[in-house]
Amino acid sequence: MNTQPLARPNRIPEVIGGLMLAEAVTFAVASILHFGVLESFIGAAIPEAIIAVLLAGGAMGVMRRPAGSWGLAMTTTLFALAGVIIGLSVILRGRVSRPADLVYHASIFVALLITIGLLLTPAVQRVLRRQPG
Repeated sequence: MNTQPLARPNRIPEVIGGLMLAEAVTFAVASILHFGVLESFIGAAIPEAIIAVLLAGGAMGVMRRPAGSWGLAMTTTLFALAGVIIGLSVILRGRVSRPADLVYHASIFVALLITIGLLLTPAVQRVLRRQPG
């Protein structure tokens, strides 16, 4: 009787790509809300839309072709993090109180840091830095 465990497919690309995609969706929703659904704040809507598209593209790259996608994942996630830091600075310096924006930006800041932390683990780097082929 064969007692070898069945080889399980590596789920790292799905997990990392899924996190990035979920984060991208939140940026898309925030952008839609800022385009006038709840309030009109075009200064936030356009950057959030750009971040959503780039982060979703990075996520799709990780999930479709994991080998060699580490740089894409890290770059798009760092880009999103930079946008969040800029957004937080605008919120904190603003004259108008935006508690919902502050909660969102603080939450997505933590989520992006978690994604970056995972990308820096040896297991994730081993899978996503492999050369294609």
